[in-house]
Amino acid sequence: MHLNAAYDFYADGNFEAAKAASERAASCATPSDGSAAKTVYALCLRKLEYGDEAFAALKEIVESDPSGEACAEFALMRAERNECDAECRAMAMRAIDENPDLPSAYIALFWCDATEGAALSAVKNLRRGILRGSDFPEKRAFDMIRNWCQMYCNANDPQSAFALIHEIGDLFTSFDFIILHARIADICEDHRTAVHYYKKALAWLRPGQMRSEVLEEIARIAI
Repeated sequence: MHLNAAYDFYADGNFEAAKAASERAASCATPSDGSAAKTVYALCLRKLEYGDEAFAALKEIVESDPSGEACAEFALMRAERNECDAECRAMAMRAIDENPDLPSAYIALFWCDATEGAALSAVKNLRRGILRGSDFPEKRAFDMIRNWCQMYCNANDPQSAFALIHEIGDLFTSFDFIILHARIADICEDHRTAVHYYKKALAWLRPGQMRSEVLEEIARIAI
């Protein structure tokens, strides 16, 4: 009962109440529910910005009774602390093996891949995490993807840049992602894709210089 209440409070964003309910659940839980209750408790600590306490609580869980969810969240916390090592990756993979729908595990793998410079693999894992419910910040994603695209274009490899933006761009609706998608497709001479995204960009633009430039790009490609 207390565990169900903790889940309900957590889903509603009432993390203080979820924390209290999960503490109560952990104190009287059966062995099979104990890890789940402690995991909810740790997640509440994280949401309430008790980062060190949450990290310690998850570490204790994965060392004693590791559930897939606990492994996924601990892997993510390790990745966010720049501990993107083989153990972090293995923990994320273990979580996915148990439950392939845990978004935190894929975001942990995203950070591991990004640390290793494996941009396309990173973006694929970011996509998997977002599709499973991760609230990864759009601006942070854009900044990283833009930098990778610039790196590939500077290395005269725009096709790799296009592979990145084409893998993830449709998940975001901001002008920045749309115009980046259009410009990289344009560079790669994928005119159909470029025109599609240039036209989407027009919806963001009022009459002015930027809108005129986009219309000129569409006209240039259509000739």
